[in-house]
Amino acid sequence: MKSVAAPLAPPDFLASLDATSRQLGLFGHIGDISYFIKDRAGRYMAVNEAFVHLMGYRRGEELLGHTDYELISPILADSCRMDDEQVMTTGKAIINKAELVPQNILSVGWYATTKLPLHDRSGRIVGVEGMTREFKPARGAAGPYPELSSVIDYVEQNYAHRFSVADLARRAGLTVRTLERLFSRRFSMTPFAYVKRVRLNAACRQLSQSALPIAQVAADCGFCDQSYMTKEFGRLLRTTPQAYRDAYAL
Repeated sequence: MKSVAAPLAPPDFLASLDATSRQLGLFGHIGDISYFIKDRAGRYMAVNEAFVHLMGYRRGEELLGHTDYELISPILADSCRMDDEQVMTTGKAIINKAELVPQNILSVGWYATTKLPLHDRSGRIVGVEGMTREFKPARGAAGPYPELSSVIDYVEQNYAHRFSVADLARRAGLTVRTLERLFSRRFSMTPFAYVKRVRLNAACRQLSQSALPIAQVAADCGFCDQSYMTKEFGRLLRTTPQAYRDAYAL
């Protein structure tokens, strides 16, 4: 398996890192991954082929020297930058954070992301290295909270239907408060926010793979109407359903 695509990284940056950052670091957590290195300013310094494809590009050179704000939607970029700053400020790793990340720029999917601080030879933190890997199947996202598996399965299979957070809690045998607490710990979001993102992902698939009217896509994916789905597209992906279809229709 290829690890870091070394030729895609400026050699002076990598040479400045200490031996641990260059040789071990993140690799203690590696499986099948998309891998990247960023400098202190958030610019990509190294990427592997899997990460290039995940971001929707063909060549690593298209990402190098650019920040997330130049490559993905502002809201997703804000989340990425917040985590980067946390790692660089505290010096503490973020391990296997469950999150939604872009696929082919606008579509989203569930991934587990790990980030570690990068140090130069003097011990100064000069950036972050990270990996992200897709959850397959979705229930793997439950991680150390098996109580969430039944909820994840139910949402994946029934996102087109109406149900409440209380309904989900009953299925898991939990109180609403406990379910919300576990979701917050695992996904850093509420169960309701999770449901909306699953529906959004389903809408992305239908828009790119079918010619159904947008109003029908909204209904099929559990949104109360086309207007609400359009609002969620704008809030989370900074685009409209029609613009997404125009860009990514198969």
